[in-house]
Amino acid sequence: MYFWSKSCPSCHANMPHLQKLRDEYGPKGLEVVSVHRPMGEFDLDEAKVLEVAKELGITEKLIFDNDHSIGDELKVDAWPTYFLFDKDGKVRRHAKGQFGVKMIEQALIRLFDEEGNVDEAREKEKEKSPEAVTESFPLSF
Repeated sequence: MYFWSKSCPSCHANMPHLQKLRDEYGPKGLEVVSVHRPMGEFDLDEAKVLEVAKELGITEKLIFDNDHSIGDELKVDAWPTYFLFDKDGKVRRHAKGQFGVKMIEQALIRLFDEEGNVDEAREKEKEKSPEAVTESFPLSF
């Protein structure tokens, strides 16, 4: 899940890298959700957001967080912000800002091993870092 805004230059710059990850890990089970979180009233026109999403190549599910309720629940305070959830809905990693997508990529590499065995990769990650973030967020959208 990633939070972006149509008027965020870093969001636009990171999109090709994010799409590369989506295309590489999608066949292994990664599901990507795009959440448009407006930076201001100038970002509220959903038709314009859809137009920009198309230009950026966003093909995954797109959710509008115009009232910031989803982002507030996850304590999103920057654009872009990325969350990596495991199959049980636990946050495995979150990152924000211009370099956030690279941090998420490293977490994806740990989560998905060479064969795409999520459970085995998860066990390897626990062995390396037992204090890894496993906070759960009950989302209701």
